Amino acid sequence: MPFPCAENFPEKLRAQLRGSEKVFVLGIGMNWKSDDRLGVALARALAKKLPAHPDIRIISGGEAPENFTGVIRTFAPSHVILLDAVDHCLPPGTVFLADESSIAVGDMTSHHLPLRLLMRFLGTSLPARVILVGVQPRTLLPGNKLSAAVKRTLPRLAEFLAQTLREQINK
Repeated sequence: MPFPCAENFPEKLRAQLRGSEKVFVLGIGMNWKSDDRLGVALARALAKKLPAHPDIRIISGGEAPENFTGVIRTFAPSHVILLDAVDHCLPPGTVFLADESSIAVGDMTSHHLPLRLLMRFLGTSLPARVILVGVQPRTLLPGNKLSAAVKRTLPRLAEFLAQTLREQINK
């Protein structure tokens, strides 16, 4: 695997995307908080690799991803992928899949709406599968650069996600 990952990430993601018809990808994070910017940067990198695909919509939602729930509903996806830096007690730069139940209720978040609540809202208001692709941050302190480990993961993960989405859409 060209990037560090946990729990059979590639196979699990492919399995969750099997049968997908339309996928909405939402990058989450704050640009001024070191590795927290990962979701936003990853969404931008992915959008460059999948320009104008009719069944894939990619948006960088920043620190207020809840502002895009109307856009998501209008697109009517079969799957929603959230991209975010999430502390999962793994080595920095490690990629993993998480569901709502694996995100602690009291987890601190840098976003306006806690990630678990966003996942629950999307999961109950849409007939779509909600998937969180998380990357373990090294630091979430203020700063304008990604850590070396997360920076190494970003382009490789973007390439993997682009290839996987191309393969799985309408399969």
